[in-house]
Amino acid sequence: MKKNSNPLPPKTMSKRCKIVFVGGGSNAWTPNIVKDMFLTPDISDAEYVLLDINKPAADLNKAYLDKLAHTLEVKPRIVATNHQAQALKGANYVVITISTGGLKAMARDLAIPEDYGIYHTVGDTSGPGGWARFLRNFNVFRKLADDIGRYAPGAVVLNYTNPMVTLTDVLSRVYDGPVVGLCHGLFENLRFLQKFYKAKSEDDIVVKYAGLNHFFWTTEAKIGNRDLIADLKRRIRTQSFTDMLRSALKDAFGFSSHREVATELFRRTGVLPYLGDRHTCEYFPWYITNKKNMREYRIVRTSVKERQKQFVNRTKGLRRLVRLQKLDRDQITRSRETAADIIEAHWSGKTFIDVGNVPNVGQVSNLPMGAVLETAVRVDRNGFSPISFGALPPVVQGMCEPWTRVYTMVVDACFRKDRNQAFQALRLDPVCSHLNGKQVEELGNRLLKAHKPFIKVF
Repeated sequence: MKKNSNPLPPKTMSKRCKIVFVGGGSNAWTPNIVKDMFLTPDISDAEYVLLDINKPAADLNKAYLDKLAHTLEVKPRIVATNHQAQALKGANYVVITISTGGLKAMARDLAIPEDYGIYHTVGDTSGPGGWARFLRNFNVFRKLADDIGRYAPGAVVLNYTNPMVTLTDVLSRVYDGPVVGLCHGLFENLRFLQKFYKAKSEDDIVVKYAGLNHFFWTTEAKIGNRDLIADLKRRIRTQSFTDMLRSALKDAFGFSSHREVATELFRRTGVLPYLGDRHTCEYFPWYITNKKNMREYRIVRTSVKERQKQFVNRTKGLRRLVRLQKLDRDQITRSRETAADIIEAHWSGKTFIDVGNVPNVGQVSNLPMGAVLETAVRVDRNGFSPISFGALPPVVQGMCEPWTRVYTMVVDACFRKDRNQAFQALRLDPVCSHLNGKQVEELGNRLLKAHKPFIKVF
């Protein structure tokens, strides 16, 4: 994932770059991503607008970032606000990190499907949990896309909010400017390959991948002339991915996966899946509708109580840092997120290759056109251009294509205000395949009722 060594000539910086964080009060995303931007010279002195309906949370982030800027000796302008139109006016970049309904709503996404034998591990992407999460975010994202077009036409939009596929689809349909969905799943696979094969840098690893968010597949991986996929196929016959490193995978937020699902999928398909089992397993009914299977595959569920504890700890940590007389500059390092690299490349006229979620314009030849897919994407002053992948192997295509249909159907349903079609999408969801029609209807109705304050589309 290297930057082009021959970038385009820098564009004239006639004004301060304006970057708006929608969900600027997020203590999981905003502090780290803005820190990355402070450490990126071309945009370190930008105007950062922290937009959040929870103004005190945005104020806390601002207090920390003001102190961080002073420590790093950069001179950004940082604003915290809850006024969307004012925040977006004249923005060059919009970064979205919101969760409509928060953790209380997420608790219902997990609890209600349990009554129907669906034990979500995360519940923010696929299955009935992902379905409900999308429905309560739909109007928020549609209005946001309208407002970006009205107040910041041409701004570049970076979406981190899940469900990634469907919400990025909404943004892409409504807003005419550049839109990309970002996720760190690929970096977890690269980290595994780097550690196992003792590569000096991720840049030494060449990979070819495609699929859906939290469900991408790597068909090629090389270090120099060494074929890593062929080597892993030999090793996987007698050991699991966890055996190879003697440790579980931990993502950017500390959540663990034991890679038993990934091990089985690789053995059956010969194609390397996303190694984050806690997400991958939710695309298959047999993994999360049977508690015995969950134990056998060491599938770890993320509870809302655990998320709440992390939220409280992050808040306490920020307050502690704000109270410090001085931050330790030696402890301030870049995260693995790439929002700063993307914005720097676009703003400065450089080129950057990243993993991104954008509509299929032919980059994957055997998945439906228009479906939002996760592939390599070229970033430059023109926006986001997906890099051609070709055709997925038939077995992977067969697993991905039903999901593209389900995702597209529920997005279509919301734009048409067609409640029946939204329920058809839930009926076609593979995770609900063990339920009869009445059960699916009841499950959907209970989720709609539980999220009634947020779901206005029908």
